[in-house]
Amino acid sequence: MPESQAVRLLEGRLAEQEVELARLRTEVRTLRAEQQRVRASHDAGESSSAQPAGGDLAVRLQEALDRAQVEALRLDLSRMEGHMTAFRDNARDAEAEKIRAIEARVQAVADLEFLKNRVLKKHREQQRQT
Repeated sequence: MPESQAVRLLEGRLAEQEVELARLRTEVRTLRAEQQRVRASHDAGESSSAQPAGGDLAVRLQEALDRAQVEALRLDLSRMEGHMTAFRDNARDAEAEKIRAIEARVQAVADLEFLKNRVLKKHREQQRQT
C-alpha cells in the first residue's frame, strides 16, 4: 500500500475515533449531570420509597459513566497505537531508504574503482608500447 494511501487510511480511522470519543464525552457529561441531579434529590431527603430507586439509578449511572470512561480510554489507546504503528512504519521505511542509499554509494565506489583500474591498465599498456 502506498504511504499516502496508508496515511489517509490512518487519518480516516483517527477521525472516526475522535467522533466516537466526542460522543462518549458528551454521554459522560450527560450521565454526570443526571448523577448529580439524583444525588441532589437524594440529599434533599426524598421519601424513603423513592430513595432505593434513586440509589439504583445512581448506581446504574455510575456504572454507565465508568463504562463510557473505559471506552474513551480504549479509544485513546487505540489512537496512540495507530500513531505508534505509523511512526514505526515511517522509521522502518526511512531505515530501508538509508540502506538503499548506502548500497548505491557502495556500488558507485566499486564502479569507479573498476573504471580507475581499467584506465590505469590501459595507460600501462600504452606506456609499454612506446
